[in-house]
Amino acid sequence: IAAICAALAYGPTATFAAEEMLQSQDQVEACVLTQLGNGAPSIACINEALGACIQFTGDAPQAALQCFLEAQKTWTRYIGARMDFVLEKGGEDIAAVAGIEVKFDLLQNKLQCQRMSELSMLQAAPTEQTQITAARCDATANGLVFAKLVAQSENLK
Repeated sequence: IAAICAALAYGPTATFAAEEMLQSQDQVEACVLTQLGNGAPSIACINEALGACIQFTGDAPQAALQCFLEAQKTWTRYIGARMDFVLEKGGEDIAAVAGIEVKFDLLQNKLQCQRMSELSMLQAAPTEQTQITAARCDATANGLVFAKLVAQSENLK
């Protein structure tokens, strides 16, 4: 779990769209399925998808923070779209089970992020860095839930 964790940056008139920063849903799904086929962990896909956000961490911390926050929303949309796929291909019963799995996977991952955030605050980490780390962890947590959902629902095609 520790591996999953680590405002406006461009000015008040700039917009920051995670869709422009995060890989497309199709790209992430293809990566996850390739990793699955190779017996490799999907975290590589999540880190790759978040690469644009990660690149800002050192030089533009506010950009990184905003990017990770927007990425969380994008992952949530990807999860929703994949749940629609599960409902369409698997029916209501399978979608209900998948929905419960997603809910509790998210809760578990977010709880670990919260734990890590609180522990880092004990070490008096800089507030900005703590926020970035927490946002990155939450974005990664959402991404991992999406990856698990893709892997578990792939046989529905």
